[in-house]
Amino acid sequence: MRFRKIIITLAVLATILVALKDLDAVMDIYSRRRAFSMGGAGFVIQKLRPTTPFSRSIAHYTMGIIYDNESRPEDAIREYEAVLKVDPDISYVHTRLAVDHFLLKKTDKALAELKLAKALSPEDARPRFMAALIYTSLNKFEEAQKEYQDVVRLKPDSIWALSSLADLFILQEKVNEAASVYEKLIEKEKDSDILYFNLGVIYARMGKADAAIGALGEAVRLNPRYLEAYMGLAILYETKKDLASAIQNFDKALDIDPVNVNVYHHLGYALTKAKRYDEAASKYESLVKLEPKDPYAYIEWANIYFNQKKADEALAILEKGIAAGIKDSDLYTALGYAHSLKDEGGPEVLKFYDMALEIKPGNAVTHFYLGAYYDKIKDKDAAARELREAIRLDSENAAARNYLGYMFAEDGVNLDEAVSLVRKALELEPDNGAYLDSLGWAYFKKGMIDEALAEVERAMKFEPDDPTITDHLGDIYSAKGWADKARAAWKRSLELDPKQEKVREKLNR
Repeated sequence: MRFRKIIITLAVLATILVALKDLDAVMDIYSRRRAFSMGGAGFVIQKLRPTTPFSRSIAHYTMGIIYDNESRPEDAIREYEAVLKVDPDISYVHTRLAVDHFLLKKTDKALAELKLAKALSPEDARPRFMAALIYTSLNKFEEAQKEYQDVVRLKPDSIWALSSLADLFILQEKVNEAASVYEKLIEKEKDSDILYFNLGVIYARMGKADAAIGALGEAVRLNPRYLEAYMGLAILYETKKDLASAIQNFDKALDIDPVNVNVYHHLGYALTKAKRYDEAASKYESLVKLEPKDPYAYIEWANIYFNQKKADEALAILEKGIAAGIKDSDLYTALGYAHSLKDEGGPEVLKFYDMALEIKPGNAVTHFYLGAYYDKIKDKDAAARELREAIRLDSENAAARNYLGYMFAEDGVNLDEAVSLVRKALELEPDNGAYLDSLGWAYFKKGMIDEALAEVERAMKFEPDDPTITDHLGDIYSAKGWADKARAAWKRSLELDPKQEKVREKLNR
């Protein structure tokens, strides 16, 4: 919200002043101001007409409004101060002075005038609204909040005051209070798609996914072409792992804006997660036609084939990006990873990772994948070094913390550090099943069997079809002496991934 100046046309102004019989006073002042503003060239001698203090006050106030409309705050201030010399107790003149001082960035003077205005007219909401805007601009949010709340007390039906108060709560990250205000706004404006959208965003930030979906759903009901609302719905459904609904809403967004590259990225990713690989590939093919220089279009397209362990197909896509003339650190990192999946790709792996780091030496993602590669070729020291560097460069890199912790747990070394690393990863991503499994596995290696069981069983709730987690559960059951449950878990793990020879050996004991 922004304070809106009163706009009065000269025609309307003339009508008002004729009715007040003060036209002569205004014309005297207006003609003099115009003449003097011309540097004296237009100076005219006029016969002075008799005027009263009241009429002169009205004239100066009118001139102030005219100057305001001409964006001349210095001149407006002079006129309003002339009014106050006649009568210093006019609240709305102090308010207009405050506006002009604020425009000139004289916030202390503006606030002083508003303080006078509030004292003169305690029931006038306008000086409080203006004060709230000024305090907000100064990042004095508590003071601004008090002023807005006073406005709402005086004008409970003021949409401006309520929406401004809600915006202020959002600036302060007070999402509960913001939601409460938006709920009141919607009671007054039930057909506002924007209010429902904003409320949906706030609910999402509060972690109330179902309430957010309900609010955003109402937004698209009111406005079936509300692209941002469809995107919000899709992302919320994606977090709830309802990929079918997410894809449906991304599709609706794409129908509204068929060349929106952001929608293509999200839709392709959702289709990939849903293992609808052919549809995902089609979307990325369309995306690179729209944005042939977008490195992430090729990286995400290649990810379809990474998920299927098809290194050659992934390489072919990434090389299209290179052929398009893209020189990007993440693209080279993806090429290094693609080559790491091929038995003969050793020298190429390091070549592309080096190229990635040459472009962006501080690329935490590259260091992460380089660490994973060194782990794959059993160079544990190099792996730990690169993973630690990834964490140093990006302290919130949960994947690097989890990988290093799990690697230590697998090798039975640095187990206390392993637990600490994975716990930090879980602080960043508390519902990540793979990380819960890593913590459980570190506990298992420390001999903390009950703690291990609790974490791995939690992991199974998030990733029930992960063969590694199921295998670990079998090992924990075995350590507990639950032979039948252990064999059932190992059998399930082998069904999920028949190539696990070590699991097969456990079953054949």
